[in-house]
Amino acid sequence: MPMLLILFFCVAGYFLDMGLAQWGLPHRAIALGWKLLAALAVTHLVARRLFDRLVLRLHLTVPAFVRDIAMAGAYAIVGMIVLSLSDVDLSGLIATSAVMTAIIAFSLQDTLGNLLGGMVLQLEQSVEIGDRVKFNDMEGVVREIRWRQTQLELGNGDLVIIPNSLLMKNPIRVLGRSPGLPGKRWVSVPFSVGYGRSPGEIVEIAERALRRDPPPGAASEPPPSCIITDFHDTNASFALGYYLTDLPNEGNVSSAVRARLHYALAREGIELQTSSRAVVTVQNENTVRERRRERELERRLAVLSGVPLFASLTPEELRTLAERLKHAPFAKGELLTKHGASGHWLYIIDRGVASVRLSGRESTEVAQLKAGDFMGEMALMTGETRAATVMAQTELDCYRLDQDGFRDILARRPEIAESISAVLAERRQRLENVREKSAARPVASLERVQKDLLSRIRSFFQLS
Repeated sequence: MPMLLILFFCVAGYFLDMGLAQWGLPHRAIALGWKLLAALAVTHLVARRLFDRLVLRLHLTVPAFVRDIAMAGAYAIVGMIVLSLSDVDLSGLIATSAVMTAIIAFSLQDTLGNLLGGMVLQLEQSVEIGDRVKFNDMEGVVREIRWRQTQLELGNGDLVIIPNSLLMKNPIRVLGRSPGLPGKRWVSVPFSVGYGRSPGEIVEIAERALRRDPPPGAASEPPPSCIITDFHDTNASFALGYYLTDLPNEGNVSSAVRARLHYALAREGIELQTSSRAVVTVQNENTVRERRRERELERRLAVLSGVPLFASLTPEELRTLAERLKHAPFAKGELLTKHGASGHWLYIIDRGVASVRLSGRESTEVAQLKAGDFMGEMALMTGETRAATVMAQTELDCYRLDQDGFRDILARRPEIAESISAVLAERRQRLENVREKSAARPVASLERVQKDLLSRIRSFFQLS
C-alpha cells in the first residue's frame, strides 16, 4: 500500500509539473519532488530484491536493521544523484546536513543510545527472539527486538518494553543457553530430614525418585544429583538438583519434583523437617501412640481381609502380615510399576485410582484399580517381572508387602502355598482366556496352571 501511494504521488506530480510548465508558472520544486519519489520507489523495489537474493544465495542470517541501513544508504546515494542531475548545489546542502546532524545527535542522546543498543544486540546475537531471560527481577521470553526497545513477555502474560540502552548497561541472564546442554537449566530443590537415617541413604532415595520416573519437564539425562548442603542440631540439609527442560513452566515442574521427593521419602518412613522444630510434651504420650498404632493395625487388617490371596491365613498370621506392611503413598502421575521391571513386592490400594497400561506410560489404558484392589501378586509369589505399567491416576495411598515380609509365614506353614497358587491360577486363567480367545488358541487347563504356579512358588521361597 505505501508503494502504491508513492507511485500515485509521482504520477500526480508529473502531470502537475507539465501543467504548470505550460502555464509558465514556477514548477522546479514539484519536478524535483516527483523525480525524487520515482527514483526512491525504483530503488526500493530493485535494491530490496537484490539484497534479499544476495542474502539467500550466501545462506546468511542478517538482522532486520542491517537491511534497513543498506536501504537507507541506497536511498541517500540515489537521492544525491537525482539532486546533482537537477543542478542542485550539494556543497551547501552537505554542510547544512552536517550541522543539523550534530545538533540532532546531541539532543537525542538517549534515543541514539537505544538505537545503537538494538544494533549491537542484533549483530552479536547475544539475546535472540525466543530466548528466556532474567533481567533485574523480571523473567520472561524475548518476543521482539526493535531499533529502540526489546519486548519481554512475562509468565503472567504481561508485556514489558525495555529500552535497549538499559539492556546494554545491565547484566542479562539468558536461561537454557549452555552450549553443551541447550534448552536445559540446572535447578535445585532444598529439603531437610532428621538424623534417623544415614545421609548416603537419603541421597540414594532422592536420586532414585527422579531417575526412576522423572515428571514431565525434568530431564532423566544428564541424571539428577542430590548433595548434602549442611548439618544442623536436629536435621541435615540436602539439595536435589535436576535439569529443567520446560523453562516456561519451572514452577509446575518444581512442584512435581517436590511431590515425587515427598512421596519417595514417605514410602521409606522418612519425614521432611524444617530447620527448627518445636518440641511438644504430651502427658500420656505412650498411651496416645499405642492407640494410634492399634487404629493403624485395624485399618491394615481390614485391607488385608479384602485380598483373596490371603483368605487361607489365620487371624494371627494376618496380624503378623499387617505389622509388616509398609505405607507406600504415590503422587498423581507417578509410576507404581513399570512393564518388564523386577520387584518382589505386592501393592494393595487403600485410597485413590491407578491406571493399568500394557507397556509404557503413553500406551492405552486397559483397566483401572481402586481401593481394595491389589497388584504385583505374581512378582511377590514367583519373582516374575512386571507384566504391565501401573500409574497413579490420582494421589494414591497403598500398602506394600515385600517378599521378606511373607517368607516367615510360608516357612511355618508351607501348605498355604497350595491355596495361594489356586487363587493365582484363577486370576491368570481369566486373563489368559481373554488373550487367547482373540488369538483363537487353546488355553491351558486350570489344574495345569495351578500345578505350575505351585512349583514356582516353592522354588522362589525355597520351600521343601
